[in-house]
Amino acid sequence: MSEEAGTTTTRSAFAGALRAVPEPLDTLGAEALSEVARSATLAQNLAAATRLQAAHLLVQAMGSVDRGSPGPADTPPFGDSRPAYSRLEPTERARNHLAAAMSLTGWHAARLVTAGVQIHTRLPRLRKAVERGLFPEQLAIDAACRLAEVSDTIIGAVESDVVGALTRDLDGGHRPSRPDLDSAVDGSRERHDPQAAGDAVDAAVEQRTVRFRPARDGMTSMWASLPSGDAEKLRRRIDSAARAASESGHPRTRDQLRADALCALGDPTTNDIGTSLYDAEESAGACDATTGTRADAADRPPLGASWGTEQPIRISIIDSVAQGLPNRVQFVNGAYSSFDWLCEELLSGGDSRVRFEMLDPQPGVQDTPDAVLKYFITPALAERIRLRGGTCRHPGCTVDAHDCEIDHVIAFDHQRPELGGPTAEWNLVCLCRKHHREKTFGHCAYGPGPLGELTIITETGHEHRTTPHGPLAQARDRILDHRWRQHVDRLIADDGHLTNPPGIERDNRTGRDGSRPA
Repeated sequence: MSEEAGTTTTRSAFAGALRAVPEPLDTLGAEALSEVARSATLAQNLAAATRLQAAHLLVQAMGSVDRGSPGPADTPPFGDSRPAYSRLEPTERARNHLAAAMSLTGWHAARLVTAGVQIHTRLPRLRKAVERGLFPEQLAIDAACRLAEVSDTIIGAVESDVVGALTRDLDGGHRPSRPDLDSAVDGSRERHDPQAAGDAVDAAVEQRTVRFRPARDGMTSMWASLPSGDAEKLRRRIDSAARAASESGHPRTRDQLRADALCALGDPTTNDIGTSLYDAEESAGACDATTGTRADAADRPPLGASWGTEQPIRISIIDSVAQGLPNRVQFVNGAYSSFDWLCEELLSGGDSRVRFEMLDPQPGVQDTPDAVLKYFITPALAERIRLRGGTCRHPGCTVDAHDCEIDHVIAFDHQRPELGGPTAEWNLVCLCRKHHREKTFGHCAYGPGPLGELTIITETGHEHRTTPHGPLAQARDRILDHRWRQHVDRLIADDGHLTNPPGIERDNRTGRDGSRPA
């Protein structure tokens, strides 16, 4: 569908050819608009089929690059003489390319590659439906990724069942949800191979996980994949505590009570719905006369005992006062959504439980003439790189910086350090394990920037440039913005004219009528 010179172009799902409508969209009736929407949806689905095919062909092309590497003809695989640890999987390389080229996250790019390969190598029925434009892109990707888990012995029968069920739903105007897809795949697999279904259950248990994502508003999102039996126990306990509190007339909403009940499981100082078991004022006044300690200290669990705070809380403060801006506090270990709890922990924990670090945002303050010629990266410099980067610096990758490795962008020369890349802040970046291997053993060129920028030039000639987004980089951006505003304020006088030279006070600050400019 396109609009040009007042003409709307549509394509019917049945006619196949594009047809032009002389009227703009806002003048069309309901029937014509419905046809426009259907035609645009078909075009979108066909474009998705092209993307999936391109992903599959890209994997083949990446494999061809490795097979064309120099080496003896009889050296496996296909003349590649490199050791096994230095060979990259074509699927991983294709994922990295697509993540940068299509502005996708690594997770979405990986699923696109998996779906493209599966559809064009194992799933002929799904491929036919996708090429006809019957499947939306996300549904096709989800179906292909789920069918990738099915063994080759039953894939034909399971694919036939699943594609048939999804096609019938789409023909009836119903978009199958992800649970619908899961039910179709699991049900068909269980019918054709009960043993494989049981093995899939056992394999799923091994993938259990819990993830946390802190937000700037003091809240944290939690996502978990748990065995159904354990999840049901947790749900019943949370619902029971929330229901009891609600029936007793507690003013909080049911959702708030359920959230509080979940948090209470990890804090021994609260009851089932997160209310503190100890009164702060009474506890503060009840002290032993001989020892000077609180009378309930022996009975009360240590603050943070269930929060994993045996190691000290590290609080990094980015020093911006010298630049005319307030200091920025960054909590390194964990997300402390309860400010009251954190303050109490700081007051009662002592120096052994809390460690403050003042960070100078000026680039390169950790670089010294001796250190830049050594391969070893000091812990202080490593922490600066992680606070600057925030995540892995490869386009589309979201691995946390503290789970990444620190790499020299320009390789360090161990034989003659003065000729290689220095161990300096501008030449160091965070890369996850996968993208570190991609940089070391791949065919892309990497270039650093003065403030942590990373430029990647692929073997196809495409250039991608990423910038750091960690707390230290954000503080530097605010400092640069503050300096620019100060410069503009010095450059432009109150009457709106440029000062000459900049910074000189102008006498004429009012208009002819005595008013000041707005």
